[in-house]
Amino acid sequence: MVKIKPKNGELTTKPYRNPKEKTNAFKSIIKKFPEPQKKYKRNVRSKQNGYVFSLAGVHGVGKTTIYEILKTKFSEFHNIRLYPERLRSVPPVPFGSKNKQTAFRAELHYQQQMIERNRLVEKFVSNQRDHIAILDRSPLSTLVYALALNLPKIDYELIYDTYNSVSWQKDYVIYLYAEPKTVMNRIYRRGSLDPQREKWNEDDFKYLLRVLNKYSEIFENFKLASKKRLIKVNTEKSTPHETVEQIIQIISEKSGIRLRNVSIIPNNQKKLTHWLNTSLY
Repeated sequence: MVKIKPKNGELTTKPYRNPKEKTNAFKSIIKKFPEPQKKYKRNVRSKQNGYVFSLAGVHGVGKTTIYEILKTKFSEFHNIRLYPERLRSVPPVPFGSKNKQTAFRAELHYQQQMIERNRLVEKFVSNQRDHIAILDRSPLSTLVYALALNLPKIDYELIYDTYNSVSWQKDYVIYLYAEPKTVMNRIYRRGSLDPQREKWNEDDFKYLLRVLNKYSEIFENFKLASKKRLIKVNTEKSTPHETVEQIIQIISEKSGIRLRNVSIIPNNQKKLTHWLNTSLY
């Protein structure tokens, strides 16, 4: 049926004569409404923008140690900038708390810090094809730890929805890993050097296993491997500098930017498990 308006102003209807007339009638109605905005496709990197690489991995695997070495190596490169996991050095509440409210506030704070960091990264790589940003920890980690901490569904959904509302800079995730027992040994070694971390429950082996499991779950859900955005680096038997060499090679290959005068491995470098015993994360 189609509505017609006679001279008396009252609306009446009459049947469509054929399917074509019905189609044309619907088209005329649709034209009266503005076209819907195209859905923004997140994580799409412009060919004119630089590259973003995020270091990821469970607490204790060596991310911060690797990050600090990279920061030293690239200190004189104007086109490479490194960004810490949070802009505020001292968190307002401890991470990894067994108290659900405290844990939620901590993850929310972490996410807010990463959103602010994302703005800085965007300014640095926007329309700068030769710029490289290296991040200590991926924004995905807020989802990983929120799941591992077993936050209430309503709290996790808030963190998840907030994550999806942000136009994160497309990045390659460099995932550092080692055997769980190896990671736990590293945590024990550094714990005596960093009292603040004792409040983060990082020495809870079951918690560590949950985090590892949730990393795999999140990577699968976001299909990072199929999108060729996930690069795994085994740190089990590597020294920090050897791991850094692998990362530099990955960055060079993925960005197509040749990094000169960076690759230097010290002689007689101690293995990572021993080196962490005398290093502060």
